[in-house]
Amino acid sequence: MGLRKFLPGFAIVLALMVSTPAFAHEDHDKPAAQAQVAVSAGAVPGSDIMAMPGMAQDMDHAGMAADAAPKTFPQRLVRWLGAMHPAAVHFPIALFLVAAVLEIAALTLRRPVLTQGTRIIIALAAISALAAVALGWLAMGMPGNDDVTHTYHRWLGTGIAVLGLLSWWAKEYWVRKPGRRRELVYIGMLTVTASAILVNALLGGMLTHGVKHLMF
Repeated sequence: MGLRKFLPGFAIVLALMVSTPAFAHEDHDKPAAQAQVAVSAGAVPGSDIMAMPGMAQDMDHAGMAADAAPKTFPQRLVRWLGAMHPAAVHFPIALFLVAAVLEIAALTLRRPVLTQGTRIIIALAAISALAAVALGWLAMGMPGNDDVTHTYHRWLGTGIAVLGLLSWWAKEYWVRKPGRRRELVYIGMLTVTASAILVNALLGGMLTHGVKHLMF
């Protein structure tokens, strides 16, 4: 008899315990449902901006990337190696520019001792430039659908690799057979190479950071 008078209270408490999670789940699902309705209506989730017709489908970058992702091992390897280009290209850029600065300082200050290390610097720069260009070709693929900036960056970078080899040859030729004419050939080749590197570095920055990345 003592327990029967508490049964109605137990029933009410049990009913509340069962119904409360259901109401909470219903309230939790409302934002998701509203977001789905908003996307269907043309709104951008998480903002008050209304999307243009068809924008919801176009914003599925993950789905498009998954569809465009390489499927075979050689394709994944090429993509992986190509992704190394932005990092690898800084090595020859720095070496060529350091060599150019040392040669200019040696000529300006009349201190030939400054050029003693440029022989190995030029060699390393030329070799690493070939590797950077190869990685760049893997990153960009074969030419055909390039825009103007990509086209200039591709072929100027390839030309820099050739200029680097010529600068290396000119340096070795001058060291082994010293002469004013050979020195001028080497300095001229290195100057052209360094200038082309600066221009192509600007093009590379435009490709990775946008055309206006250097605006003041």
